[in-house]
Amino acid sequence: MNYDEVEDDVSIRDECQLLRRIPTILNFTIIWDDNLRRWRPSSASFEDHPNGTPMSVVLMDDLESAGRNVIEVTNNPEEFALAAITAGCARMNNQKVVRDPLPEEPAHALVIGNKTRSCRRNFAKEAIWIIEPILQTEAD
Repeated sequence: MNYDEVEDDVSIRDECQLLRRIPTILNFTIIWDDNLRRWRPSSASFEDHPNGTPMSVVLMDDLESAGRNVIEVTNNPEEFALAAITAGCARMNNQKVVRDPLPEEPAHALVIGNKTRSCRRNFAKEAIWIIEPILQTEAD
C-alpha cells in the first residue's frame, strides 16, 4: 500500500481517542516528566513500526460502539499500559488517521505521516493514560 496516497478519514472525529499500547519499561517507553510532574509515555512510544508500516492505534469510538472494554486492547496489563491522544492532536501534527480493521482487532487504525522528533514529543506530552502502567524495570 502506498501510504502517501491515503486520504485522512474525516469520519473519525477530532475528539476520538486513539489508543496506543505502551510496553511498561521504565525509563525507556515510560519516563518521568519533571515539567508535567507525572509519568508519561516516551516519544519512542509513538514511532512507526520498524518494518515501515504506520503507527498502529485502536479507535475508542469504534471500541465503544461495539460495546467492548479497553482492557481488551492491552491483552496484558502487567506488560502494557494504554495511552491515548486524540485524532485532532494527530492531525495538528500533520498526520492522517485512517481505519484499518484487522480480523483480530476491528477497531484498528493507522496514523500516517512523518513522525518527526517534534511530532513524537507532542504526542508523548499530550497523551493521557487510559490504563496506567504497572511500572517495572528492564531487570524485572
